Amino acid sequence: MKHDYRIEGHVNGRHVLGRGSGEIDPSTGVSEMDVRFERMADGWDPRTIVLMCCDRALIMAAQETMGTVGMYRASGGVLSIGGHLPGNSRDSVMRTADGELMAHVQATSMTDFRAEEAFDHSRIEGGFSHLQRGINGIKHIPAFDGVMMQAGPNLVVVTTRFSAELEDGSTIYGSTNYPHYLPEQAVEIPYYQLLRVESVEQELDGNHLYSKVTTRVLPLTPPGDDTVSATVERLTTLA
Repeated sequence: MKHDYRIEGHVNGRHVLGRGSGEIDPSTGVSEMDVRFERMADGWDPRTIVLMCCDRALIMAAQETMGTVGMYRASGGVLSIGGHLPGNSRDSVMRTADGELMAHVQATSMTDFRAEEAFDHSRIEGGFSHLQRGINGIKHIPAFDGVMMQAGPNLVVVTTRFSAELEDGSTIYGSTNYPHYLPEQAVEIPYYQLLRVESVEQELDGNHLYSKVTTRVLPLTPPGDDTVSATVERLTTLA
């Protein structure tokens, strides 16, 4: 399924504007995106898009495993972040191992894959980033995951945690909260689910970004062995 892609907005007080196209295949979990940027703010690396803000196609493409419901089927093909629910935008942070804040970005989006003119459009609403392309920009993004859950009528929240290896050899860590509003939700999300981003391949050449992401949805159930309870039981026995 092919779609139009656009990202715009501002970060570090400077404009961001990129246009391109993408394609998803929920049967394989693969999403691809090809974007050319007319504007890129200094200190902002577009390779953070998959981690921090503006790629809802990857969650729409997530491959369902047995007993799970993917976002594409749940939403009926349309969702938004921050549009239908004002003030409920996505929020993302990145820090070093020492706790130094490297990026903090807020964003909104609208995604509609129902019609022939399918699109995934995002807007960076503000924030800052200290990831300089070619100096300490994103070099590699290992596999990462998050929790996906029904948080109310027509509201599905996804919270991810991730790390990224930078061009200067250091590693940063972060998390992003995505409150998805599903105006035409078709199927509810059962219990909690694990959203697993299995691989991220990216190429940034000047103002051109290509990315390929593979994502799956897995069931998340309570563990068979409750570690906390087991520890308490052992201590009680020893006493």
